[in-house]
Amino acid sequence: MRRRKLILIISTVLIILTASFTIVLDTDDEQDIKAAGAKIRIISENATNIYAAGARVTIEGKAKQDIWVAGALLDIDIETAGDLHAAGSRIIVKGKVAGKARLAGADLKIDAEIGEILNAAAASIEISENAKLPANTSLAGALIEFHGAAKDNLSLYADEVVFSGQASGAVTIEGRNVRLDDTARIEGNLIIRSSEEAIISPNAAVIGEVTQTGLENSEVFKKHEDGPSGRGFFLILSTSIFLLGLILVVFTRSFVEQGITTLRAQPGRSILLGLAVLFGIPLFVIATMVTIIGIPIGVATLLLLPFLFILGFTITTLGVSDWLLNRSNKSKKTGQRLLLLAVGVVLLIIIGFIPLIGSLLIFLALLFGLGAAAVTIGQRLSNKPIEAFS
Repeated sequence: MRRRKLILIISTVLIILTASFTIVLDTDDEQDIKAAGAKIRIISENATNIYAAGARVTIEGKAKQDIWVAGALLDIDIETAGDLHAAGSRIIVKGKVAGKARLAGADLKIDAEIGEILNAAAASIEISENAKLPANTSLAGALIEFHGAAKDNLSLYADEVVFSGQASGAVTIEGRNVRLDDTARIEGNLIIRSSEEAIISPNAAVIGEVTQTGLENSEVFKKHEDGPSGRGFFLILSTSIFLLGLILVVFTRSFVEQGITTLRAQPGRSILLGLAVLFGIPLFVIATMVTIIGIPIGVATLLLLPFLFILGFTITTLGVSDWLLNRSNKSKKTGQRLLLLAVGVVLLIIIGFIPLIGSLLIFLALLFGLGAAAVTIGQRLSNKPIEAFS
C-alpha cells in the first residue's frame, strides 16, 4: 500500500507542474480522433480510432476500431469493436471492449466487459462486480481485488490477492498473501503459490482440485524480486529523471530536441552505442587505474556514472513520449514538452511493475538513452546536424 501511495503522490505532483487547459472534442464523424493536452474530454459517437494523451483524459461514447490513450488520470467509458491500449497513473475502464485490452497503471479499476484478451499491470487493481473478463486473463500488481467474473485460465500475480468473484475455469494465484472470500466461486482447478497459507472461506466454492505451494516454486516472483523494481528504486529514479528533464528542457532546450531527434531517427545506432558506452566505461576505468596518474581519472569517471545513467533514462523518456504522443513530429513549447516528460515518467513507473519483462525494458531504455546522448554530444561537438525523423 505504501508503494501505491508514493506513486499517486508522484502523479499528483506531475499534474500540478503541467499546464491546466481543457480540450473538449465532440464528434459523430467516422474519422480518427487525435488529441493531446493537459485536460482532454472526448465524446465520440462513431469515431474510427481514438488517440489521446494528457494529464487528465476522459473518453466517452463509441468507437469502431482501436483506442490508444496515455496520461496521468484516465476515465474511459467506451464501447468499441476494436482494442483498448491505456497507460497512466490512475485508470478507470467502463463499457465494452470487443477486442483486446492491454492496460498499465498505478491504480487501475476495471468495470467493463472485455471480449478477447486482457493483460493488465498496476500497483493496485480492482475488478468490480460488474466486470466480465475473457479467458486467459492475466493481472499483475502489488494488490489485486477481484470481485468480477472471468472465463477459463485466469492468472493473478500480486503481493496481496483478494478473490471474491467467479471463474468458469482454472485459476492460478501467486502472492504473498492470498484470500478467498465467501462469494468466491471457481469452476475448475485452483493453484495457489503464496508465502503464507492462503485464507479460504468455508463458504467459498471450488469445483476442482486445490493445490497450495510456496513462492519458491514461482519463477515470476523470484525474477521480479531480483530485478531493480523494488524498494523505492523507481521512486528515486523517476524523481531524478523528472528533475533532470525539467532542467534540460528549461536551460538546454536545443540539446533536448537534438537528443529526441537522434533517438527517433537513429534507434539502431543509439542502442549499439549504448552498449558500447555501458561496457566501454568500466574497461576505460580499469585501464586508467593501472597507473597512479590515471587513478584520479578513473575515480572521476566512476563518480559520473550515476549522472550518465540518469541522463540516458531522461533522453529515452523524452524520446519515447515524443514518439508515442507526437507522431507528426511537430515542435513543442516548453509547457508541452514538460507535459510529455511527465507522461513519460509515469510510463516508466508503470513498466517497473511489469513482472518478468519490466527489468529488460528498463535495461533497453538505458541503452537507447546512453547511445542517443552519446550521438547527440558527438554531433554537437562536431557541429553536424542530425537528419530529422520523418
